[in-house]
Amino acid sequence: MNHWRNLPARLTGLGTYASPLGGSRRPTSASRDEVLFEIIQEGSVYGFEETPVLHGEGAVFCHRAGQASVSDSPSESYYHCYVVRFKCGRDGLPADWPRVFQWKDRKSLHAFMEEMLHAFHYAALDHGVVGSLILSRLEFELERSRSLARTQSVPPQLSLATDFINRNYAKPLSLEDVAKAADVSVSHLHMLFRTQLGESPHQYLIQKRLRIAGHSLATGNQSIKAVAAEVGYPNAESFCRAFRKFFERSASEYRQAYSR
Repeated sequence: MNHWRNLPARLTGLGTYASPLGGSRRPTSASRDEVLFEIIQEGSVYGFEETPVLHGEGAVFCHRAGQASVSDSPSESYYHCYVVRFKCGRDGLPADWPRVFQWKDRKSLHAFMEEMLHAFHYAALDHGVVGSLILSRLEFELERSRSLARTQSVPPQLSLATDFINRNYAKPLSLEDVAKAADVSVSHLHMLFRTQLGESPHQYLIQKRLRIAGHSLATGNQSIKAVAAEVGYPNAESFCRAFRKFFERSASEYRQAYSR
């Protein structure tokens, strides 16, 4: 069932926000007749439960008119999120939508939202079409989250590990460095990433570097070699191989497809 069929939702804003350490100093709120979505891209932030739960990458927060946005992160953490705003008329968000749910597939989250950002800002596509796509995808991910019937908080050690990688992705990082930052053994670090994220710490690091590189290629004019070095690849050839494998197109093809 399409929850939005009777709601003339209009996409009014789409962007990203990165908080400082400890979270946002000035949380915003959804205005009258507005629905505000915050989709956690990286980092960790506390939710609105009676006993606040720490939510990480893939958490989708939905705010009705007057409700405040997320803001509080642990003192040594932060959050980076996609921000989507809709005008939805008098009824606002459908009544059965939860305040937060989990987008399960990290790779599809980033691929879809980055595609929508490019469509909204650079490709001159109709904002009504973009908004309809976003709402439909969010509804799909909500239903998938419900069908899996699996809610879980982020283990603190995993948050420490992913935050460390997100802050230091451009530096030479070893598994020992990441494990030390999370105060766990290397074997326990592997277990956390495999059970919670379905991938290894190394895969998480590589994907982080390549997503940042993709954004730089689409929005800037630096050479591919310079972009590679900025995200931790001193060898441009290795970067190009990894980029093609991840995005299924070369770095130059990606730039041509998504540049302004």
